Amino acid sequence: MNKSADMHDLASEDQKRMTSEETTQHASAVIGKKTGFWCGLRRFLLRILYVAFLVLMVAGIFGAMEYYAYLKVKSSPLGQAYQDRDMDLARRSSQTVAPQYGYEPNPGFAAVRNTRLGNSFEYINEQSFKDLEDVPREKPEDEYRVIVTGGSVVYGRGPVPPADAVADFYEVTHRWTIPHIMEKLLNADPRIVNIIKGKKVRVINAGVPGFVYQNNLMRYLAKLRLYQPDLVVALDGANEVHTVARPLKDWNYFTEGPYFEVVTEIMDMSPGGLMNYLTLWLKRNTYFFTWLAMSHGEGPGILMENRGFAAHPQDASPEMIAYRDRNIAQVADVVALYHKVLDTDRVPHVFALQPMFRNSKKKRTLIEQKIESVTGMEKIGFYDAAQTYDALVEKIKKRNSEIGFEVVDLTGFYDNVSEWVFTDWCHLTNGANFILAKELVNQIKTRVFGLPLEPYDGISVPVDSYFQDYAKNSKVLVNDRPVDSGLHILKGYPGSNLLEVTRQGEGDSPAIVLDLGSVVPVSRLRIVWGDDKSVPTKWQIDTSEDGKTWKTWLSETDTAADHYDQWPGFEYYSLRETPARYVRYAQSVEGAGEVIKLRQLSLFR
Repeated sequence: MNKSADMHDLASEDQKRMTSEETTQHASAVIGKKTGFWCGLRRFLLRILYVAFLVLMVAGIFGAMEYYAYLKVKSSPLGQAYQDRDMDLARRSSQTVAPQYGYEPNPGFAAVRNTRLGNSFEYINEQSFKDLEDVPREKPEDEYRVIVTGGSVVYGRGPVPPADAVADFYEVTHRWTIPHIMEKLLNADPRIVNIIKGKKVRVINAGVPGFVYQNNLMRYLAKLRLYQPDLVVALDGANEVHTVARPLKDWNYFTEGPYFEVVTEIMDMSPGGLMNYLTLWLKRNTYFFTWLAMSHGEGPGILMENRGFAAHPQDASPEMIAYRDRNIAQVADVVALYHKVLDTDRVPHVFALQPMFRNSKKKRTLIEQKIESVTGMEKIGFYDAAQTYDALVEKIKKRNSEIGFEVVDLTGFYDNVSEWVFTDWCHLTNGANFILAKELVNQIKTRVFGLPLEPYDGISVPVDSYFQDYAKNSKVLVNDRPVDSGLHILKGYPGSNLLEVTRQGEGDSPAIVLDLGSVVPVSRLRIVWGDDKSVPTKWQIDTSEDGKTWKTWLSETDTAADHYDQWPGFEYYSLRETPARYVRYAQSVEGAGEVIKLRQLSLFR
């Protein structure tokens, strides 16, 4: 019994020991699970913290880059253009969608042109017109309002790639645009001022790069007519060549053109469309991409696809010529419709067909030879470009003559000009813009106001003289002595250096004299001062043919300086040319007149 009891006790002890070990193992397992859970949680949290750290690091780097880019943009000439505006506007694209007529310049957009040549500014006002000032929809009683429609030649832009590099990135600043010059010339003629009863002529630049007649017509119907124009001038033609060159059976003028292609490309989700959309979004939403874009014009944005003809270099068949001529006929019908709409609105109008490089018979300058070699435009897909434009011009003229309306043909306008005119296949130099604007003003005088042209209205021979800045090669005289330090004011654009002249004695007024070298006809002036504080209260320009007998050419008080450039400036347009060899700038000692501070002084015929 004792042995059996001992056996039982041993079994009980083993059982207890096993139970205790199981309990210990179970407890260890539970503890292990808890420890594993907390270890896993700790590892998970560490990973989260690590990822969060990386995200914060990346965000911090991008934030620092974005802030750095913001500071770079703000301190750049572009930042100066936006100094009185919201800096976020600097990230905008130059164009915005306008569903009724395609697209138009983005309100509030600003750009810097000629950064190497004085930082000229380009502004789009709140009404999407290229102007420094807003245009109220309600026309003031003392304003005669002219609207000029067209494409990039009216808008005023320099050459497009690849000609831009050959032309050394030539730019057309606001004061050299065709509408601006027209405004100056119209206001300078007292006969016009008398007819419009003393009102001031305001010319609105409604040009939009890439626009064709259908864009202009629809924009007029949807918007421009609301601005109560007294006169509309249309200068078009060149952009139509690309449009009519599409040999499509279902071609329709009102569903063609750059806007339709852009929307189609994006909505189709093509790789090119998505990439364009992405780059445009990045530019609009980051200063970093805006900063990157500054070195390449405006930078990435929606690109236009020339579909339907780009991959077909062979000659056109009779069937394709028939397609082209049918397309041209639609364009001519729209031009006639545009005329009818304006006629119905009782708005006087002048339509003109613009020159195109390939169709011009002018003798090519050396730079034009280089531009023509890289621009191409001999063919647009199947079609000879010059032949296509000739056919377009003749059809538009014929169609409108059928309804009793004459379209002015300016396609050969530069044939006898020897100076540099074309910066690419259709865009123009400043001098070319001036004489074209002068011709359009002459058309207005005869067709709208019924005025006979006076001798001073004509474009005199040699035409090349209108392209010259007479001051560029002149001598600068201070106190009758030539100076070298002030020659930078003659470069034709304002720069960082300036000429300072102080008065010599009590009662004297500081003055500068330019010796032009020979007697030349002068009618236009551009002057730029050192800064806002150096704009004088009173100043004048005197001219002389012999340096002895002087006549006052211009006398100004309380100058309303413009800001087309980085520094304050002033323009003067005279109706008649004045013969002059010597030109004297003098300012009174009142106000800022103690010291002359000039950055530019230019004189033109």
